Amino acid sequence: FLLLTFISIYIIIISINLSTPFKCGTDDLKIKPVTINTSNASKKRKTANEYTPIKIKADYTSFTKINSMSDQTLQKAKQLIDETIGEFSKFLQVQHSNIKLDGEENTIKKACLVKKISSDYKNFLIDNDLIIFPSFDGNLTSNVLAAAAFCLVSSERKRPIAGVLYINPNLSFDRKNTDIYMKRILLHEITHILVFHPELLKSLGLIKKINDVSYITAPKALSKARQHFNCASLTGIQLENQGSEGSVGSHWEARYMLGDTMISTNYIEQAMSDITLALFEDSGFYKVNYYSGGLFKFGKNKGCKFFNRKCLYNGGTDFTDEFCLNFKAESCANTRTNKGQCIIYDYNNDIPEEYRYFTNPHYGGFYPANYCPIINTDSLSMAKDYCPTSCKYGDSSLLNYGEIIGEKSFCFNSSLLPSSSGLNPEYHAICYEVECDNTNKQIIIKYGSSTIKCPTTGGTLTPSDFKGTVICPKYYDICSAGSGEICNDMFDCFDKKVTTDQNSYLYVPGQSDDEPYNEPVEINDDDDDDRIPIYRNNNSY
Repeated sequence: FLLLTFISIYIIIISINLSTPFKCGTDDLKIKPVTINTSNASKKRKTANEYTPIKIKADYTSFTKINSMSDQTLQKAKQLIDETIGEFSKFLQVQHSNIKLDGEENTIKKACLVKKISSDYKNFLIDNDLIIFPSFDGNLTSNVLAAAAFCLVSSERKRPIAGVLYINPNLSFDRKNTDIYMKRILLHEITHILVFHPELLKSLGLIKKINDVSYITAPKALSKARQHFNCASLTGIQLENQGSEGSVGSHWEARYMLGDTMISTNYIEQAMSDITLALFEDSGFYKVNYYSGGLFKFGKNKGCKFFNRKCLYNGGTDFTDEFCLNFKAESCANTRTNKGQCIIYDYNNDIPEEYRYFTNPHYGGFYPANYCPIINTDSLSMAKDYCPTSCKYGDSSLLNYGEIIGEKSFCFNSSLLPSSSGLNPEYHAICYEVECDNTNKQIIIKYGSSTIKCPTTGGTLTPSDFKGTVICPKYYDICSAGSGEICNDMFDCFDKKVTTDQNSYLYVPGQSDDEPYNEPVEINDDDDDDRIPIYRNNNSY
């Protein structure tokens, strides 16, 4: 509890309301999906065993401006929806059904709550696999950025074939990095339409509820989770159990899956984990390209104790890569694609007892992550620009320390300065440009005209001709994409998969023939509670 004393004396805790803004209100929609009879689908459909990249189309007939929205904002939103739709074809395949929607106009309108649809609605699913009806919804509350749900399913395969997408019209579309920020939100929402919806998952038997907490027990997703966390006895992946009804049960629990694109809250880092990709396959509807650059790192190889122990206890933590202790201390976020600070809040009310880590019952960390303190950015930074702390999209504030923001930059905890510098070394979270030496399994940091080679296993370095130190991550923490390729953003990783991995169904021959790097697994079998399943009362976490 020395940490708490330090906080109380020397700093002012950030004060916020308990209603942390959630980015998604999917389960609030209460849309009741309707089954369309597709048993008479065209005989020209693909053969039953053939999977092709998914084709998604947006019907913009009812996508109109509201309030004082500009034409530019409307067109920008359409552009970003179309771009995001295209991303799914890079990692998702489906069996095309070639459905003719004769006489279904009123059914579609009623089920999907739209007043107008395209006059060509009959052919929606002839060349496409999913139709989306987007709209700006002024009824979304200010703390909900967007919401989505499927509204039509195929009688033949029970797969979603149409969905609604609601966007909060108060979102700013003219800030720096609008494109990447909005595409992340849209990718999240369209995933709700395709598979990650509680009603769909329940109907498929992929959710189990224990003591009012829901878990995904889908076999492929569970297998990927066991591999990621290095916990062979894991029996389920918990879904969110806090926040509004639009978040509970329809997103991953951020305490264990922080940084995955399917947590309920807008967070500085987002990646489509292999666990989420596996859930697509578990539905029985899709085949996936397992590739997002290995960016999802939260809890990686931490063993079963990651689920069976509190994030903080007695003023300390077993999980220093995931949780932080010193308020406002700079550090790299878990994927190393962002720099941030340790944020601790005063919630103005008592935090639930099972989530208290400090003597003051008002103090806690990130609300969706069971109040665990994590590396994040404060809301004031987000008010000006989107992605302000990104090593790819942000702004450099540490040029004197050799910081470079760009396509090949990752975050390091470092105090390095040239020996000729008149500054005294101070630790910062700094973005350096890097290369991956795939032969020697080394991360190579570029610092001005100098290069610094990190050991494969990582560690603290004090390079010659420098003062200060840099903490090197393990090679695979950054260079897990294989082929020496670097991707520091989810969409960049999707593109790299298409062009460099010969196992990709969209691979272009001649680009690269290198084998992907297989990260070594450090087996962690020394936990006393190693075989305790995670199905237990939430109070014990």
